[in-house]
Amino acid sequence: MTKKPLPDDSAVQAAMASVLSESAASGRRATITSVEARLGITHATFYRNYPALIDWFQTQQRNRGSATPRAGTESATETLVRIRRENSDLKSLAAVYAEAIRQLTLDNAELRTQLEGISGVTTLRPR
Repeated sequence: MTKKPLPDDSAVQAAMASVLSESAASGRRATITSVEARLGITHATFYRNYPALIDWFQTQQRNRGSATPRAGTESATETLVRIRRENSDLKSLAAVYAEAIRQLTLDNAELRTQLEGISGVTTLRPR
């Protein structure tokens, strides 16, 4: 079995640059996984052989994310309103789940008592 030679640093950096530019154009987040897929390299091999380029990629990603706002982004007040609405929705959803868990706990206790009664299990008093 012959090993496929790894690309040199310049080819990897070119692939990273193209992934960064495509992500900026599409508005999606650039990932190392997409670079790995583009080059046909496994995750472990990529991290083992290109740690400096990975740091460069992450730095570029942070710089691009803070420097260039995407078109159509919401303002700070709109973001705050959206986050508060999502928070309210999540709180109500958590309350629904808590009630469902409480009900399931009661049902479980009742079914366990019925099963013990049918099976003839004797319950001892706690000491």
